Amino acid sequence: MTSLKPHTALEDLAAEGAGLLLDETSWPRTGRALQARLDLKDPHAALAAARPLSEGRLAAALGAATKQTVLTEPTGRRVPMQELPSRVLAPLTRAHRLDAAETAALHFVLRCAYAFPGPVGMPWAPLAFKTELPDGYTPFATPEQIAAWQAEAGPDGLNTRYLVSQMKGGMSVDCGPQCPLGCAYCYRREGDTVEGYVGRWEPDGFLEADEAVDRLLAHPWFTPHVTPIGLHMSTSEAFLPALWGRTWGMLQRLDELGLTNRVSCITKYGLPDAKVEMLESLRHVDLDINVCYAAMPESIEPPNRARRIDFLRRILTSDKLNVLAYYRPIAEGLNTTDAHLRHVWEVFKEAGARTVVLGGLKFSDDHARSFMEYGLPLPAGSFTAGKKLLTPGTEARIMAAFDQVYADVPDGERPAVLKRSSCGRTVERGHHLPDYNAHFDLPATNCRLRCPAAQHHQCAAAATPRTAEVGQLLERIGRAGTRFDITPVTTVVHADLSPFERTFLRQNLLAPVHTARQAAELVAGRIR
Repeated sequence: MTSLKPHTALEDLAAEGAGLLLDETSWPRTGRALQARLDLKDPHAALAAARPLSEGRLAAALGAATKQTVLTEPTGRRVPMQELPSRVLAPLTRAHRLDAAETAALHFVLRCAYAFPGPVGMPWAPLAFKTELPDGYTPFATPEQIAAWQAEAGPDGLNTRYLVSQMKGGMSVDCGPQCPLGCAYCYRREGDTVEGYVGRWEPDGFLEADEAVDRLLAHPWFTPHVTPIGLHMSTSEAFLPALWGRTWGMLQRLDELGLTNRVSCITKYGLPDAKVEMLESLRHVDLDINVCYAAMPESIEPPNRARRIDFLRRILTSDKLNVLAYYRPIAEGLNTTDAHLRHVWEVFKEAGARTVVLGGLKFSDDHARSFMEYGLPLPAGSFTAGKKLLTPGTEARIMAAFDQVYADVPDGERPAVLKRSSCGRTVERGHHLPDYNAHFDLPATNCRLRCPAAQHHQCAAAATPRTAEVGQLLERIGRAGTRFDITPVTTVVHADLSPFERTFLRQNLLAPVHTARQAAELVAGRIR
């Protein structure tokens, strides 16, 4: 990206008039000048630098934002860029009675306080490709090459060739697919050679942390501050001693880059206090820890139960980390007796769980053969490839056990209980955004457990996507020029999108996206 001399550039811009920020055509020049002053340790410096380019109510709002340090939480963490509209922009707009043009200009300046590494994103167009790459940036590969590798990913989205993959839960960054925990239901098991898995239990030969992050930044589907990220999402265990160094290295690097993306670690392992404190030291990354516990028999899920329960109890005391109790996998007949269900809720109640995500089990013919070879009992039920099974009857029994265990707790103080990971991660963060996978397009299926009313309202009020943003995103997946229609219900793309292309669009727009056929089925279902 072409550098501007920081002092003369802003002085020259100010000389053009105090109302410059209200002219959207000036934003590329203004944004480059403000980003030349970017200071990740003091994000409010960009706001102060922008004030001479404004006047009246907008200038007052910028002054108040700087004085009130609105971009930093009391804990010292950065406010995630995606949460600016609800947490920062709306209060300032009300307090200073800004009109639409002034609000848009203020939102632009707030984005100038965030970094945009890699080939995607600028303060004036956060979802678009850059027209010029940053100075010193060397891409790992071309966007076309990386997109081609993404297309080679397996049915769950995992791309073992590139090790950065668009999955339903977010963009998974993996150092390599190997794990020693030995869970019998794992779909990357010992001896499996599918998708590049070589059957080793102990992690070795993995990518280093810096290379993994470089691959993420180069991926044309990765949007700074927007794309949800998962570390070792379905390939290994982020907190294994053999992998902790790489996990921590990736988190540090993302934090040093000033990225406020949501980052998730799913674990059946745990960390000592000293490492929890390391996670708490992160300033920019919006981290959540998802601790799995479903009272699965240890013959099927060997990781130590007591250690996980202790870790869940400890990490829930943190005021700097988002923590979810992952009640999964739930396998019909294996951990679904009344005693199992009551025990899990008692564990979560005693630990102080705030947000719980339920999840069934994926099970295939390969798993059945594996279970029989190990002499393990098979789960009950009829499984569909690639789908988690949790029957309505078992779900109802789980929630009945919940009501029994929490009978002495006022309803408003009981934990939220969600069906989807993205819903749980959204609720745990405080209802500032709609669910990033837009599950609210099917509320009868996805929103029927214990989702707070405030979150229902936030999802229902999701902003309608802008035409330019949809066009920019389609260009990034190699579908420039594809016809689309933006409706009050969904964005309809007239192309045969893969599930992962549609996931990419939803996670960037925070709104439903369907193909024409899917949209017709959605409407038909609502009519019935």
